[in-house]
Amino acid sequence: MALLSTATPMAGQGQESAIEAPLEASLTAEEAPAPAPEPVWPELAELLQASDSVEIEAFYAARDYAPLFTTPDAAAARALSEAMARQGEHGLPVDTDAIDRIARHVEVAYDGGAAPESELALAEAYLDFVRTRLVGIVQPNALSENIHVFPEDIDAVAELMALAEANQPAQHVLSVAPQRDGYMELVRALRDLRALVASGGWVGEEIPGGGAIELGESDPRVPAIRARLASMGDYTPPEPGTVQPDYTVSSDNDDLPLEGDPGEAANADLGDALPVAASTAEPVDPMTSEVMDPVTEAALKDFQRRHGLNDDGVIGPKTLAALNTTAEERLAQILVNLERVRWTDWNDDERHIYVNMPDYRMWLREGEEEIFTTRVVIGKARHQTVEFSDTMTHMVVNPTWTVPRSIATEEILPQLRENPNYLNENNMSLIDDGTGIWTPEDTSIINWQVFSEDFFPWWIRQGPGPGNALGNVKFMFPNQFAIYLHDTPSRSLFARDARAFSHGCVRVADPRGLAEVLLRAQTADPMALFDRYRATGRETQVNLEQRVPVHLDYRTVWQDEEGVLQFRQDVYGRDALVLDALEAEGVQLLLGQG
Repeated sequence: MALLSTATPMAGQGQESAIEAPLEASLTAEEAPAPAPEPVWPELAELLQASDSVEIEAFYAARDYAPLFTTPDAAAARALSEAMARQGEHGLPVDTDAIDRIARHVEVAYDGGAAPESELALAEAYLDFVRTRLVGIVQPNALSENIHVFPEDIDAVAELMALAEANQPAQHVLSVAPQRDGYMELVRALRDLRALVASGGWVGEEIPGGGAIELGESDPRVPAIRARLASMGDYTPPEPGTVQPDYTVSSDNDDLPLEGDPGEAANADLGDALPVAASTAEPVDPMTSEVMDPVTEAALKDFQRRHGLNDDGVIGPKTLAALNTTAEERLAQILVNLERVRWTDWNDDERHIYVNMPDYRMWLREGEEEIFTTRVVIGKARHQTVEFSDTMTHMVVNPTWTVPRSIATEEILPQLRENPNYLNENNMSLIDDGTGIWTPEDTSIINWQVFSEDFFPWWIRQGPGPGNALGNVKFMFPNQFAIYLHDTPSRSLFARDARAFSHGCVRVADPRGLAEVLLRAQTADPMALFDRYRATGRETQVNLEQRVPVHLDYRTVWQDEEGVLQFRQDVYGRDALVLDALEAEGVQLLLGQG
């Protein structure tokens, strides 16, 4: 401004040049990048810039290389040491050597002689700690070809930044844990069960086998069963000195089903059988009575429900086996399932399908809302359903079924040898597999005795219809395992408590219900649309406008929405694989072992 106010004005080009020159100089000065600030800790900047710790260097560069751990109070470093000492509470190994190294770095920081190497070492130790808490210590896909799970690594810069921005760094470090799937509830269950195991486990010895015990029946095992239910938290013992009548049941209950009956009656509520006090019976001590009374039966039903058994209130072999599972075995299950939670980091806020194999059930959820659920059938032990995630893209109404080669040669070929008309009777046809062999229209004239597992030159395809193995619809999330969800004509299997009967795919008890919720996003009347496709009798692909992530998971312990700890049988033996891997990493069943 001083230049413009004092200079003599010039006409034409000279005047323009006189004005532009200082403006150009001013703009150039404004556009020039500001000089980089001097690092707060030049030695740390030099160390990190020469290291291969790219993410750590990026974090410190963003804060001008100011220290995070080797501060005068070393609050974050001290909290890290404490949290690492408490790793056992999360079912993780305690690395005492690493804790000792952290202590030495903290001591140096207190003395005012912090070295940049200490800051880097503490940052690396913190990220290792976060990784164990959020991702786990076992590589799941290395355990089995049927576990196709690949945990995502942490965002190192984001984790360090969250700590740096925390108002209470110590509290932040101590609270690092998965915020999903009831993880902290499992941590508390681990603590409580460890205390119980340390004090001797469940009350009483193993309950011996024998016949089924129903409401009103007398059996010398009933007091032991009642005591076991009490120690597991399912039965509330009466006040000392309480007595109650002995019980019988009316003869109208003689035909009630036993546990495990595959028919609809397997789910009958035996609570409808009204016990009556025996007219000549003396009052008895509820804990020592050998009669299965209504209170004990109700406790037994609660126990059965939280162990995935049909809640018929009958002591059968499956219920007895669950009652005899030791507290140590349940403790090991919790350790395994804590690790399983650490493996997964799904976006639960989006709509997704979740299948829990040991629970034989699937859900369609959106956030915390349960939109749909139904029973499922999973693969047999020798045809295990694989754990993995993918995205559902479409459904196929009136599907054909191309029979897998193993099923064709191992199961259908023996049938054909006995009954050459088997294919015709089951709406099946032969398709040349590319060998060019002659394929007659009437397959019953083929001499099936000459074919074997090694020589079977066809594919077998089953047409749409009521007997089709895939039922009326299949739900596709294309994957390398050829696994999908589908309907089935074998409806009776859904009434059983254990449902591992398929060749690997997941059979759905209510496929129409699933189709309905999936089609809501693209039509006002999803059932009318589905039924219109069904009525054609033709195989029809229906693409989903809203694709849905699908997670086939394997959890044998979790806390349900009502706060009840649920246990399921390790149907495929995968818990044992995880437990072995955890123990190899130093995880202890009880704290302070070894």
